[in-house]
Amino acid sequence: MSIAQIKESELEEVAKREYCKSLGLTAKHLLQYPDINLGTHGDILYALEMSSKRKLIVCPRGALKSTICDISYPIWLLLKNSNLRILIDSEVYSNSKTFLREIKAQLESERITSLFGRFRSDSNWTEGSITINQRTIARKEPSIQVSGIGAVKVGQHYDVIIMDDMNSNNNSQTKEGRQKVIDHYKLNMSILEPEGILVVVGTRYAENDLIGHILQNELEMNPCGPE
Repeated sequence: MSIAQIKESELEEVAKREYCKSLGLTAKHLLQYPDINLGTHGDILYALEMSSKRKLIVCPRGALKSTICDISYPIWLLLKNSNLRILIDSEVYSNSKTFLREIKAQLESERITSLFGRFRSDSNWTEGSITINQRTIARKEPSIQVSGIGAVKVGQHYDVIIMDDMNSNNNSQTKEGRQKVIDHYKLNMSILEPEGILVVVGTRYAENDLIGHILQNELEMNPCGPE
């Protein structure tokens, strides 16, 4: 191996370590989402990088919250731990499938595979779930599974559950619609590992929607943000 090759290899190892340390760096540079920046998205990135097990992220539509939380964050987690079991859940199953489609495209890109190796496995790479090639532990659950309201993965267990935009105008106008979302959230809690991470991402649509339920009943009154 030449000196130039050794230096290139060392640079690659440095790059891998830096990406694994920083969600923001991964999202902006490795995944090439140039609009993500600390000024606008610093609080979201900080919350996701924290060691806390329960995360509530509330922001307006169009703030790139799904790009960060549903695409960049799961990829970043798997770069750090290839054996994780992640569920991405949304109001509509087709939305969750869209997130997974973009995740698969990212994991098959030369930018990522040149550094971290081949992710696509021969055993499972579908529109509803993927199991990455780097996994070293045999588990019945895939690396990433997607779902929607009304479809609880009974018998499955996840290390990370991301619930994105569970409320909308479609299900927030009636008490019954709002309660259906809250009931789905509670069922998800039963398939999350005791030490697992739950991320709820969304926009407020009603005072007593899912976000309101969490704020009123579960939120620890400790500010989340840089000191």
